Amino acid sequence: MGGLGWIDLSVLILYGAVLVVMGWYFIRKSNTADGFMVASRGLPSWAVGLAIMSAYTSSISYIATPGKAFESNWHPLIFALTIPPITWFTCKYVVPYYREMKLVSVYSFLEERLGRWARFYGAVSFLLYLVVRSAVILYLAAMLMSTFVPLPIEYLILILGTVTIIYTLLGGMEAVVWTDVMQSTIMIGGGIFCAGFLGWHVLSGPEPLITRAVEAGKFSLGDLSFSLESRTVWVMIIYGVTENLRNLIADQNYVQKYAAASSEKEATRSLW
Repeated sequence: MGGLGWIDLSVLILYGAVLVVMGWYFIRKSNTADGFMVASRGLPSWAVGLAIMSAYTSSISYIATPGKAFESNWHPLIFALTIPPITWFTCKYVVPYYREMKLVSVYSFLEERLGRWARFYGAVSFLLYLVVRSAVILYLAAMLMSTFVPLPIEYLILILGTVTIIYTLLGGMEAVVWTDVMQSTIMIGGGIFCAGFLGWHVLSGPEPLITRAVEAGKFSLGDLSFSLESRTVWVMIIYGVTENLRNLIADQNYVQKYAAASSEKEATRSLW
């Protein structure tokens, strides 16, 4: 695959620079604990909502899941189908409770309810999970970029990680949310473009590819047998429910964003 031209590389460099500048811009708003952690609880629902989506959707969702679906079928879609009922439960019972408590850290809540051991266990488990997940996300993004950027994949991982750390440490939650808004807009635009461009090729022609895809079972949701030994539909439902409960109720990535919204109504609206 060919490399990028100087204009394309300039856009990538400019994009990284804009992220760092946005972090620097929000320094003045993150000079207090409340400002750094929850953006002084003053962000609109649409911005927080895009930030939640950005936290939920990574290079795993954007690159690996479509690749898995192309290789096999629409089995990963089951995970997404379990999101709406968990979202309803979270908006109905969890977000109002967290907002009433003015919660910032879900792990301090664990300590208050269950003791210090619960906070330690929850925080360490989250950090270990985040280290592994971030490693996969950075590797997938760098692996994709290495096909057209003339740098070793190790250097790309370092660059991506360093830029992210800088704007996060400089601007706190407000920088995180507004950079997520920008990145989510680009991501959604890219998804719409790919769906339109690829959809045209898949559906057009005298023998459209979609016919072969249907015949090959690409739109199947997977095995319906009642077994826990393989990734059946029922296993994916169980996984989707438990993982989405963990994400939306006990993951600091999301709880901190609920707290950053300007009101309880804005927080629940952002989650939807």
